[in-house]
Order: sequence, then C-alpha cells, then structure tokens
Amino acid sequence: MTQTPIHLLLVEDNPGDVRLVHEMLVDDKHQRFVLHVADRLEAAMSIMKEQDLTVILLDLQLPDGSGLDTLLKIHAIAPEIPVVVLSSIGDEALAISAVQHGAQDFLVKNHISAHLLTRALQYAIERKRLEDRLHYFAHHDSLTGLANRKHLYDRLKNAMAWSRRNESQIALLLMDLNGFKPINDIFGHHVGDQLLCQVAERLRECVRETDFIARMGGDEFVLILHDVRGVDDVMAVTQKLLGFMESPYTVHDRMLHVHVSVGISIYPNDADGMEDLLRNADIAMYQAKTESGALSASRFYSPTMNIEAGESSGMRGQLFRALENEEFLVNYQPQVDIASGRIIGMEALLRWQHPQRGVLLPGQFMHALEGSDLILAVGEWVLDEVCKQGRAWQQENAEPLVLSVNLASRQLLQHNFADVVATALEKSGLPPQLLELEVPESALTDNEDRALVVLNRLHQLGVRLALDNFGSGRASFRYLCKFPFDSIKLDRSMIEDASSSAEGANFARAVIQVAHVFKMKGLAEGIETAEQLSLLRGMSCDDAQGYLYSRPLVPADASALLRRGGTVDALLARET
Repeated sequence: MTQTPIHLLLVEDNPGDVRLVHEMLVDDKHQRFVLHVADRLEAAMSIMKEQDLTVILLDLQLPDGSGLDTLLKIHAIAPEIPVVVLSSIGDEALAISAVQHGAQDFLVKNHISAHLLTRALQYAIERKRLEDRLHYFAHHDSLTGLANRKHLYDRLKNAMAWSRRNESQIALLLMDLNGFKPINDIFGHHVGDQLLCQVAERLRECVRETDFIARMGGDEFVLILHDVRGVDDVMAVTQKLLGFMESPYTVHDRMLHVHVSVGISIYPNDADGMEDLLRNADIAMYQAKTESGALSASRFYSPTMNIEAGESSGMRGQLFRALENEEFLVNYQPQVDIASGRIIGMEALLRWQHPQRGVLLPGQFMHALEGSDLILAVGEWVLDEVCKQGRAWQQENAEPLVLSVNLASRQLLQHNFADVVATALEKSGLPPQLLELEVPESALTDNEDRALVVLNRLHQLGVRLALDNFGSGRASFRYLCKFPFDSIKLDRSMIEDASSSAEGANFARAVIQVAHVFKMKGLAEGIETAEQLSLLRGMSCDDAQGYLYSRPLVPADASALLRRGGTVDALLARET
C-alpha cells in the first residue's frame, strides 16, 4: 500500500450512497483513502478551506445546489483540486458538459464497482496533475522559468483594467540585450542560453514581488511595474535595472559583459490599448539602442518617436506588391512515420523571394502580414498552391501524401473560410483527406464558439485538422474534447525539454498518451538529433519532422525525393 493517502471529499446527501462509496474504498488493497464527507454544498466549501484535499467526488444534486452550478461553485473555490462527478442518471449530454466545465470524469452510481471507482479517482488525479503541468508550460518560458508572451498579455490586460479602476499608472519596460547574437555565434547557444537564465535571475532580484517579469522571446524581456507615482519612480527602478545588468556574467568559465537597451511606456499616458503600449515601449527601446550604440541606455516613449509607424506602413506596401508580383513561394518539409520510416506528409512553409534582400523566412515578415487583411489573400494563395502541388504528387506517387498548411487566426475566423478551402480542393481535385490544416490555439481562444462552427464544417468536408504547437500556449485538454482534431503537433520547446530532463520527458510521454486516448496522432516537430528521435520512438510518438530528416525543400527537390521512394533512406541518400 502506498505511503501517501488520498484525501477524498465526498459531497453526497444520500447516506446509502455514502456508505457504498466508503465500502468500495475500504476494499482497495493498494491505496489508502481518507474520506471526508459533506451532505451540503456549504459544508463541502468549509471542508475545502480546512483540509488539504487530493480529489473531490461530487453529486450534482444537493439540497443547496443542483446541476452544473454545483460543479462551477466547487471549481471556483478550488480549481486546483480534480473533481469526479457522481450522478444517479446516465445523461451523456450532462457528462460531456460536466467535463467541459472542469470535471475530470463522470460516473453513474448504478454502474460503478470498487475497481472502477478507485481507478477513476486515480486517473482524475493524474489527469489534473498533467493539466496543471501543461498550464505551467503554457504560461512560462521553458528556458528561464519566467512568464512567457501569452502570460504577459493576460497579466498586462488585467493590470490595465486594475489601473483604470483605481485611477493609477503602470509602467511597461521592454529590455533588449545589445550584441546577444555574436555571443551565440562565437560561444554557442549553450552559452547564450545560460546567459539568458542569469539575466532572468537578476531581473527577479531588482523588482518588487508585486511587479511582473516576462520573456518575450529571444533576448527581449518585459517588466510591468504596478502603481507607479510618476517618472521618478520608474527612473529609479530603471537605473537599478541597468546597474544589475551591467555587472559581469560568468558563464561556463567565461566572463561576459552585457549592455541593455530599455524602452518605457506609461499607461494610460502613452497609450489606451495593450498593443499600443507594447509598440510604444518597443519604439522607445529602439531609440535607446540607436542613440547609445552598444552601451546601456533607457528612453521614455514620446509621440515624436514615429519610426515604427513609418516602417510598418512600408512593409505592408512591400507585401502587397509581393503578392501582385508573385514573389511568394512555398517550401515543403517532410513528415515521417517514425515506425516505418515512410514519408507520410509534407508541411507547407511560406517564403518571400524579396527582390533586394533575397529569400525571407516568415519571422521576417509574418507579423506585419498577420496584422493586416492581406493575410487572407496570401493565405488563400497558399491554399491554392498547396492543393495544386498535392494533386500533382498524388498523380505521380502511389502512396498517399498529406499536405499540411499553417493557418493564421484571422484566416480561420473569417466568415467564409470553409468555402475558401472547399473551392481550393474543388479547383485542384485534391481529395480532402490529403489536406491538413494546422490550427493555432489563438484562433480557439480568440473566439471559441466561432472556431467550433468553422472546424466542424471543415471536419464535415473531410479535411484533416491538427492543433498546432501543443504545449507552447494555453491549449488545454478541453480543446481535445471539444474540437474535432485528428492530430496534435508537439511544440519544439517540448521536445527540447524532453531531451534535457526526466520531467520534460515524462510530460511529453503523457501528452502523446493523451493524444492516443482521444484517437489522435502525435507529431513531434523540430527533431534535430538521433537521440531525440530515439526518445520519441520509445514514447510511441507517431510522426516527426525536423532537420534530422530534412530542411524545407523547394517543390522540385521535394518531388525528386518522392520519386526516389519517399523514405528515410531516400532522405539520407539526398543528403549524401
């Protein structure tokens, strides 16, 4: 018998059912349960405040509460405690609704045994632990442990609302490391990563507990200072920050000196909205960098700093001309069935053949593209190109090949998107089951109801649907229950964590198992080493893609690869 007992709160007003549950739990020879009983919702809430509970077994029909409202009230008080609903009726709609509203499982009283009950409780505890871990990964940067970009947006939105209610000010500081790229290039990414971790630790030391720190990505960090009284308050923190950052760093026996640029914007003085506040801090940071060269400096935002607006407008004009002049192109990265070594798909990746700057990757233009309606026109062009290419490959090759297309949130949520997809399929003749659309979680969180309607329509068309970058954002297991996904893509950061720690490996394994429970395939992206592939094979991961197999290929090279057999052996032969 395990040494750690499970503290179970049974919320049930029927003495016979209480006695039955008690007898079932007593019979368990492998796990000891400590049973706490409440016959009213009010009594349950008191116990929840007093006891360190492991799991709750909840009857939805109580004298002082009924239906899902009972579950919602329990969940509101202790969202961290897993809940299993125990019902006297086997209502499938109620069961699904309970799970969607936070329950881990739904049991019917007349259809349970001691084994089923204890297993359901233990599975609920494990699922909740996994969800909590996923929530942590969704809100924190895997390298530094700081909040990530999505967590920053949530916190900044709340901070601005609090500021409005209390008629106070908040300061947003955007900090960038000067000359970070040469450190990576000269000493290697392992040195750069350790430097970023030390920078994060110093940031923690120089702000109040009430303030907030996040890593935006790369070498950019953001601080939110709450309830500032004026410029002098912010300047004092900024000077302290610059002093902390300028002290030498020792990384892998190397002493490194780092300078930083800090841009500051104040809410509500400098902006009314979150995006404007961030953009203005970015403009000020750019000004600090250009004025001080490589030295550390800070600048407060001023309306005269209009550089960003001009550059953004210029970029949108170039993108419009790029579409008109057919400067966009699509490359394809093979996706491989891990067990057989067969190429089973290709991910379509957008590139821009810029007339002056050469081939540009999405990171160099996608932000501007997604910030305008032009993303809809470019997205439609990509769908047409990919479907035509997929049809050509289908006619040339006996093996079916699924082509995956990344979607932007604005594409999925446009009113006629399903019609756009249907038209691309009809024009090309590509069977719908050979097209996979990779859905960003932002599309689900931006407008969940609209996303559900569109995804169900696409599912009815026969198109495959993948939840993209699972583990990098706020995606939860609720999405896997609610939306008709066929597969999930494990984010590159999750694979890196799995390779570097036992905890990360356990988490990745659990996510793959969850995918299989929901009858979905798991595809790991960003595979770069044989060790990562071996790890994923041991986890029964279905498919993989990454530089270990192949870089993205122009269509002609991808076609040649498929003609050579469409296997890992063909990939290796191409490399040699």
